[in-house]
Amino acid sequence: MQLELKAFLLLTDAVMITDEEGVILDVNSVYVTKTGFSREGTIGQPARLLMDTHWRGNQTWSGVAKLMKADQEVWEAQVTITSVHLDDSLFYISIFNDEFS
Repeated sequence: MQLELKAFLLLTDAVMITDEEGVILDVNSVYVTKTGFSREGTIGQPARLLMDTHWRGNQTWSGVAKLMKADQEVWEAQVTITSVHLDDSLFYISIFNDEFS
């Protein structure tokens, strides 16, 4: 578990983890820096991503998503969302990268 925690904290991309209903369970410090929202104020809130497709389910999706930052600016990023099954529960891990090539 320590290795997973270190990997989560050291990633250079923003990360958001939600439950099956889309409620945010955790975000990393890069997410906090990029969005301007505090970690404490984000956890427990619904994830609101404006994506270029309607996606939901037990699969991986990748594309462009838009998020509203704390200052009301729109943040556009390449996002990969992966579903993860763990102990009879479904979670979604979203990784955001705004360095478009």
